[in-house]
Amino acid sequence: MLHALILTVFVTAVSGAPNGGTGRLAGGTTAGTGQFPFVASLAWNDQHICGGFIYSERWIVTSAKCIYGKPKEELTVLVGAVSLITPDPGEQLIGVFDTVYFPQYDVVTQKHDIALIELSKPIFLGPTIQPMPYSEIDELATPWDAKIIGWGATFEDGLPSTRLRWAPIDELAADCSSYSTDDYFENLMICAGTTTGTISPCQYDEGTPLTQVTNFGGIQQEAVVGIMSKNQGCTDLTIPSIYTRLAAYSSWLFQTAGPQPTRTVPRSSASRF
Repeated sequence: MLHALILTVFVTAVSGAPNGGTGRLAGGTTAGTGQFPFVASLAWNDQHICGGFIYSERWIVTSAKCIYGKPKEELTVLVGAVSLITPDPGEQLIGVFDTVYFPQYDVVTQKHDIALIELSKPIFLGPTIQPMPYSEIDELATPWDAKIIGWGATFEDGLPSTRLRWAPIDELAADCSSYSTDDYFENLMICAGTTTGTISPCQYDEGTPLTQVTNFGGIQQEAVVGIMSKNQGCTDLTIPSIYTRLAAYSSWLFQTAGPQPTRTVPRSSASRF
């Protein structure tokens, strides 16, 4: 089981791979039960490798690199949990029926780094397990009021955090000049970091959601605006990370997984696919 085996995770040193090389949720705060009911843990052979979020009762959104090349029979999804070693009341561990990554996903550049996981049975929704709407990022919002939530390592090449953590992201229009033109595509990705350079996602944070609270239709609401895709490691926390821009894939998400059960935040009307 996931809880029993999580401490045996073997960490590699391949940059950008879900099994080692990028990122930590450094400087984060421990999450409380039910605080982020939409966050999911993706495990491969009973070991946490990536984050994700609940799109609907049957679908999870994560990054393509997390599921690429992995047999669906070896994957499981954990929802409703804040601990990876101690079972939480109401948590659900569900098998995977199918995995679908975006057809144009580029394994080298990580362009189009987004995937959907179809679960083998529906999630039973409740107070600690809920889907989350997604929307276009508001890069002009003041303040940005964004956060990232995940089980990423808390130091370079470390194991996953055993406890769900979150951290504020206060720079959603960061300078990504440290990345090449083959690494960063503005219309498909979000470049985000912190003005203080004290927080960064890390390995095992791939696929984890980036959320933002902004004014949608006159109402302050929170939505997922991106999922963690890649960065340049965790040694220098001043270097921003790159997230997949979810609104760019709204048509594909709808065509593949159908509508979300409840959507109070509209999809971007300028879908690119």
